[in-house]
Amino acid sequence: MRALPALFLPFALAVIGPRQSATPGIARRTDFERPVARFELPGRLSEVSGLAFAADGRLLAHGDERGIIFMVDTSTGAVDRGFRVGDPVVSDDLEGMATVGDRLFVASSRGLLYESRAVPEGGVSPVRVTDLELGGTCEVEGLAYHARSSTLFVACKTLRPSAREVRIHRISLSGDSRSLPPIRVPWGAFETRGYHGAVEVSGIDVDPRTETLVGLAPRQAMLFEIDLEGHLLDLVGLSARRHPQPEGIAFGPDGVLYVADEAGGGTARLTVYGPSTEEGR
Repeated sequence: MRALPALFLPFALAVIGPRQSATPGIARRTDFERPVARFELPGRLSEVSGLAFAADGRLLAHGDERGIIFMVDTSTGAVDRGFRVGDPVVSDDLEGMATVGDRLFVASSRGLLYESRAVPEGGVSPVRVTDLELGGTCEVEGLAYHARSSTLFVACKTLRPSAREVRIHRISLSGDSRSLPPIRVPWGAFETRGYHGAVEVSGIDVDPRTETLVGLAPRQAMLFEIDLEGHLLDLVGLSARRHPQPEGIAFGPDGVLYVADEAGGGTARLTVYGPSTEEGR
């Protein structure tokens, strides 16, 4: 494995079942009925795939074929010309993004992790590549960072061989050489809450208010929330009309939620959800 410093690939597995949490779930913390804003995205983000907030508060977005990172103005939806990752620019099936301080990570579906830095619009950022050796078992489709544990979360859309579970690998950035077991959530946990069939993740992020993981499952048009031990905490259905193809998810530092939809024959959009006034009731 070609590895960046302090990156360690997890191998062990642990199955953890659902449980309830005393903290209000994502459905109560967030107002999904009245979006704060909804923006159309330009053609260069028609296949928007990953979202992440930079350390300076900028919302970054990328498409799913080339390593060009765009900045999205969260007040207007305006998108800049972007900067290039790599020279020549990275060309891959890019499916998730996370920031760690001034470091920027983008993951491909075949398990390559591209590390670069955010640079000014129109610039080129050098890139370093790590093969996470997940391509044979995990189609990667989501990346997130948990600061307190210094861990990258790598979500699988599909598994080989097929398994009836959501699986999220954990990559330590702390220098800890121990192997970290993936988070595994059996589909049965979703079925007990009324959702049946495959749960295919298209994006994940950590909610800064609770330090829980929130994932997108487009096939069921839902968001799900799990804790860092893999217990299913909450589900919320998404409007299929508002979210025909949700691919990217990111929380702002203030807990505001951003969901990006690919164009899918129409127009790509960014929807913004604020905190719910019902949370404390």
